[in-house]
Amino acid sequence: MCGLLLTAVAAVWAQTPTVDQLLTRLFSTEGEDPYELTADFTGRLTFVVRGSRITAVAVGSFQESRRPGDIRRRKVIIERLDVPLLLRPFTGTLKRIIEEKVEAQSESQETFHAHDIFLAQELSARRYLLVGVHRDIVDEALNRYGKPQDKSDVAIRRRIAHWLFTSPTMREFLVRPGPPYAMRAVLDDEGHIYELTLLYDWGQVGTRIVYIEINSVPVWRNVVSDANSELSGLGRVEGELVLVFTNHCLNCRPTKR
Repeated sequence: MCGLLLTAVAAVWAQTPTVDQLLTRLFSTEGEDPYELTADFTGRLTFVVRGSRITAVAVGSFQESRRPGDIRRRKVIIERLDVPLLLRPFTGTLKRIIEEKVEAQSESQETFHAHDIFLAQELSARRYLLVGVHRDIVDEALNRYGKPQDKSDVAIRRRIAHWLFTSPTMREFLVRPGPPYAMRAVLDDEGHIYELTLLYDWGQVGTRIVYIEINSVPVWRNVVSDANSELSGLGRVEGELVLVFTNHCLNCRPTKR
């Protein structure tokens, strides 16, 4: 009997999860054990400015925690920021870029809720590619091609989002200035996010995450994120932030420095 039960559970788990199941696992706090994690981090923030690559280097500490019934929260404390001469007037901006990339990372519910999301592809290693189209664009498409009552039908909205994203003839309708017109995300079946890409009319902003397990808790080991920004006097610059986390410490006091 026990063997049959385990087989049945394994069969259910092996089934492809739905979009709603994946999003629930991404955001749910039920059954999640609270924890506190500290680590050291180094960050390299590289910009291309007037054809030259310029790099700032940050060193500091990282905190990640989840309290009972709460979402996961992250914070960085930048203890040193080495900035080349050209970027020194923007030291405060560079610090904010690093802080925001960590503290407002990929599990933002607002980002996902702003889009109608569909399952685009089942990947290897129990990972799934989700694609979303901004809800305002789906609303506009339904106003033009559908019925008013369709706006409250989740399944129809997802089919419209799939059509808008995959149809070459709808690209001019889809791509527009303003907030991201679409997004892509790679999640595993436990709700951990590995990639998040926001699509704008001027380009893409993406984040890629590599995890390490500490006492069975997946935590960040590396994060690579696009860091495009407007810098006064320099205009819009394209950059990349690479974060490396070491000396992870789960549910223990950080080492005194």
